[in-house]
Amino acid sequence: MYKKYNYRLFGRSKGRGRFNKISNQAEKIKLTKIDSDKYNIIDIGPGYGESTIEIAKYDKERFIIACEKYIDGINKIADNNLDECLSNINIFHGNVHQLLDEYCSNKVISEIWILFPDPWPKKKHFKRRLLNVFFFNKIKNLLKKNAIIHIATDSKSYLSQILGAVYEVQNDYLWLNQNKQEWDYGNLALPKTKYFQKALKNGLNPFYLKLLKL
Repeated sequence: MYKKYNYRLFGRSKGRGRFNKISNQAEKIKLTKIDSDKYNIIDIGPGYGESTIEIAKYDKERFIIACEKYIDGINKIADNNLDECLSNINIFHGNVHQLLDEYCSNKVISEIWILFPDPWPKKKHFKRRLLNVFFFNKIKNLLKKNAIIHIATDSKSYLSQILGAVYEVQNDYLWLNQNKQEWDYGNLALPKTKYFQKALKNGLNPFYLKLLKL
């Protein structure tokens, strides 16, 4: 099915085992295509979809694509979407590289949200992290001019890696939030997801980065 996709997937494809198939409600809002004329937002790895729902409610004219590889998350997003009666959410069950390869053409994405991606804390697993030079180079032609990328992490080592990658691709992206206050995720009007709450519980102060596609 995914002819262009040849990246290895890591982690559990079925989440924690509550579900082993996509629900009927999730099937109803599965992504079928991306219209380049719309304001398209991709929410990568939203878990149970707190961020997806909040972004979708902010502006119902914007089209939100929740890209989640765990079935538990997909079904929960669909249930929450039904409760909120939102019509601007679609879901994609799979890895983000599959989504980009199969559904995204040049200049089609207006925003990308990547809130608390898996930090893969062991050094031997750093290569599994999503946000690197390869990823930023891959998405640059898929982003519309002045597209925004929102990133959050509570991992200092991951933050350092992200900043290093951003430095290497600085000809394509502008780093918008430069002062300390704009780095503090908790003090900004951003989705307070379960991963954010978990970070606070563990005594961590999540970082926020905002990039502009040039």
